[in-house]
Amino acid sequence: MSIKFFWNNLFDSATLTASSADADFPVSNLKNPLRKKVWKTSGETSGTASLVIDHGAATSVSSIILANYDWSSAPSTLDLEFNATDSWGAPSETEALTWAATPDVYGNKNVIVKTFASKSYRYNRLNVVYSPGAVPTDWELGRVFVGSYFEPTRDYLNTHSEVIIDDSIISTSVGGQKYVDEIEKYREKRMNFMVTTYAQWRSFQLLFNSIGIGKDIFVEFDSSYPNEMTMYGALLAFTANRVGEIFTLNFGFKESR
Repeated sequence: MSIKFFWNNLFDSATLTASSADADFPVSNLKNPLRKKVWKTSGETSGTASLVIDHGAATSVSSIILANYDWSSAPSTLDLEFNATDSWGAPSETEALTWAATPDVYGNKNVIVKTFASKSYRYNRLNVVYSPGAVPTDWELGRVFVGSYFEPTRDYLNTHSEVIIDDSIISTSVGGQKYVDEIEKYREKRMNFMVTTYAQWRSFQLLFNSIGIGKDIFVEFDSSYPNEMTMYGALLAFTANRVGEIFTLNFGFKESR
């Protein structure tokens, strides 16, 4: 079990070019921190669509995460390609991505997450072939992360808990009938663990000072279950107790709705 923080999103500073886009759901929506703000393809008849990510210069990338996609089955092609130029006949390198149903059979919001050895190219391209059987074969995608990640070395794991929150409003009429205003459920996590090097502590300082408690990020809480346990949301709080060179870190995390 390991934990990874995906917080420095290079995708948001890149130039995006989509193969197609619905006028009401432009590709710029992908940079919006709201995960339900989607890019939607338009007029696709073969199901093939792509998204070119231009970093402006060779940039190291070692991970990608996709959230709020509506692929109800595995695309026949789903990969991230890398090249020095915006030419994709034969990309220099390719990372295949594995589709995950969202929600999963337990109702959790799944994501597609892939980490790999760092690659440095100016251009990345998300290449998707998805044909569910209808024409046009348009689909949509929400929040995207492209960049690197911070994986702390935890010397001791103390606690790791999860709570499912339901803020639905239940009302009762004069006649005694119940009405439920259903609101989307979300998860909250609490973690408490120790690190025993000052360098690890400074890395957490950088992370928290950069994002605070208002910015949504991706966190993979358990690498054994990367789809279910990689969540998009914000830190609720972050505290640390220090005894010599031992740091006990505590934080909460609230999943975005």
